[in-house]
Amino acid sequence: MDKKLFEIMTGEFTGVSESKGAFKKILIAIDKSGYRQKVIETGIMFAKVLGASLTAIHVIDRATLGVVWDLLRYYPGTRAEMYERGVQKESAKLLDEAKDLAQGKGVEMKTDLITNASSAAEGILNYAKEADADLIIIGTKGMTGIEKFLMGSVASKVISHAHCPVLAVR
Repeated sequence: MDKKLFEIMTGEFTGVSESKGAFKKILIAIDKSGYRQKVIETGIMFAKVLGASLTAIHVIDRATLGVVWDLLRYYPGTRAEMYERGVQKESAKLLDEAKDLAQGKGVEMKTDLITNASSAAEGILNYAKEADADLIIIGTKGMTGIEKFLMGSVASKVISHAHCPVLAVR
């Protein structure tokens, strides 16, 4: 890492106040893609080097639940709640795996499952703002094909609208 960049990130750069220059609250947004490992490892590395707090979130939005959930909710007597609980259980497992990896590397990680967002990008942006995150780390490769076409690029939306710096990992 470039020395000047490191100094800016840690608040040691001349002219940057200690409270304004350092990343103290890092938020990582993980999804079900195979790229989540890189996002998690990058977040752990930054938290460790900077002595920052680390939070991992996963967003279950309406698009994630998909058409199956919409159909199950529409017809009485179906198992929409069971389907939703299954998705939440799978998501909690992703967060638990991230937390275990962080603990194995000596970094404490808080996790949170976001279930009330209309989109993944909205959930990430709102959480980051409410948590006063200093840095968001997100993967650039999530869903592909028609899912990406329908949802748009989550990373692109987060980068465009975040209140703080965003590190896109690919």
